Amino acid sequence: RPLLMETRYLESFLRIAETRSISRAAESLGLSQPSLSQQLLRLEDEVGSKLFFRGARGVSLTEAGRMFQEHARQLLRGTEQAIEDIRQLDAEPSGEVILAVPFSISRIAGVRLVEAFLNHAPHVSFRLVEAMTGAIRGWLEQAKLDLGIMVDIGPFRNLSSRPLAREELYLVGPAGAFGSSGECAEVPASAVAELPLILPGMPHGLRQVIEHEAARIGLTLSVRQDLDALRHLAPLVAAGHGYSLMPLAAVADEIATGQLSVGRVSGARFARRLLLVRNPASVVTHASVRAEDLILKVLRRLIEKGEWSAEAEPALQ
Repeated sequence: RPLLMETRYLESFLRIAETRSISRAAESLGLSQPSLSQQLLRLEDEVGSKLFFRGARGVSLTEAGRMFQEHARQLLRGTEQAIEDIRQLDAEPSGEVILAVPFSISRIAGVRLVEAFLNHAPHVSFRLVEAMTGAIRGWLEQAKLDLGIMVDIGPFRNLSSRPLAREELYLVGPAGAFGSSGECAEVPASAVAELPLILPGMPHGLRQVIEHEAARIGLTLSVRQDLDALRHLAPLVAAGHGYSLMPLAAVADEIATGQLSVGRVSGARFARRLLLVRNPASVVTHASVRAEDLILKVLRRLIEKGEWSAEAEPALQ
């Protein structure tokens, strides 16, 4: 098997780098000098580069060795953390977990998520953050989050994802313009182009999904107002300042109370796909694994009970 999967080779490399001597490193590790020298040669052969300069006064790291040193430290720390976390599986998970979600998901599932952690992971310090997909993506890449729920806007470099659900986007207007959530009026896509729209700005994943579908069917949208403060969108539409394309979860309360009306767009596929995303370079802790399980459970229950109008992907089925 690859030598990089054997921690003893990494430990030997780091001890040589620390002592700057193969003989002293061998003595501290309880190995013979020829045996340790052979390990180093095999490791350098696998890496494909010399890791040390050899000299009369000992050894020193090459440029490749300095690069490899930090990676070796990270690999060992990750391995040690993984073993420790697995040993602690019988205990209650603890530590901090930060989850960032879009506004609509926070609105429909935020309270349920916090309650799930309070009831089923009481020793985990759970932080829920509302943000746009662009911000969530950046924070994940910088390892400032454990998990994020994001709109699928294409390949996520260096991030791993699990599809959660697909949500249709509806045309939302003031009261009386269309129908209720249970009696959606059909609105042709061509009619959407004639309406003044209030939409999230382009950094928002929802806006990117809308623009992509509009371009696909050759539709030119008339955007009257870009609005990244999404909690103000429903009042502006209700007051007659424009229309919007939104998932029902974002405006469910306003539709239920008759402040807004909703129509299904025909001749287009306005929909967004939501993903649960993590940075694979970050250490997976017991707390973050429990968090992922709870998130999936809460969202699955919302769909099953009809409280979230979404089509579940395999992760939620």
